[in-house]
Amino acid sequence: MSRSGTPRPRAVGRRAPRVLMYHFFGDVPAGADPAGLFVRPEALAEQLRWLRGHGWRALTLDEYLAALDGALTPRRSYLLTIDDAHESVLRIAAPLLAAAGVPAVLYVPAGLLGGRVTWSSHAVYGSERLLDAQQVRELARAGVEIGVHGHDHTRLRGLSAADLAPHVTGARDLLATVTGGAPRTFAYPYGTWDEASRRAVAEAGYLAAFAVARRGGRFAVDRIGVSGTDSLLVFRFKLSLSYRLLSRAAGRAWRLRHAVRRVVARGGT
Repeated sequence: MSRSGTPRPRAVGRRAPRVLMYHFFGDVPAGADPAGLFVRPEALAEQLRWLRGHGWRALTLDEYLAALDGALTPRRSYLLTIDDAHESVLRIAAPLLAAAGVPAVLYVPAGLLGGRVTWSSHAVYGSERLLDAQQVRELARAGVEIGVHGHDHTRLRGLSAADLAPHVTGARDLLATVTGGAPRTFAYPYGTWDEASRRAVAEAGYLAAFAVARRGGRFAVDRIGVSGTDSLLVFRFKLSLSYRLLSRAAGRAWRLRHAVRRVVARGGT
């Protein structure tokens, strides 16, 4: 992809690096985790072992960005990302990732450092603590790449340029004071975006941005969500070409539904 998000001719399909998306880590009963955000430590360790044992190579962010620019990558390669900066990243995930030699990118809602999950009313999420500034700094010094996840996890779709600024540039500036370096990539809260938010992220100078389910070039790269309910078999399927094709079909269906809604809203037929 070019920096503007325009596709360039390049290898596709199984050669394109996958991007995995995690959230929280811990042993939480399935009934208490309706969104499946908590991945058990044993499951994460099993997934990392399987990836290594089956020839999947974990990429650094620099290697992934080079791949977006057309650099060749191993046939099986992936980038591991984590959203929300839950305290379990430091307590559970970081030691497992370090032991496996797997780099990670952590997307932080900059205005909620040291706070709690504010974007869900469900008890199991609302009581969860987020990393504070010192903990984020500790992870950055340990080699975890820090990225921006908005200011306070507000959904960006539908916001004006003025309202987008605190979440796109303000949040980056805040995290730069924490880690000593400006984050280079962005992940949309809830994974959702529109052209205004995508354009704001691109024009702010980020090198890439990540979404969920709906692709939009370099500044809305789709990711594979890893759920706490995923068996190893499901996890393996999510890395397959079949899953990628299904995801793309779902994205096209999403765009079609929204196009129809826009026509209806304008009174068209």
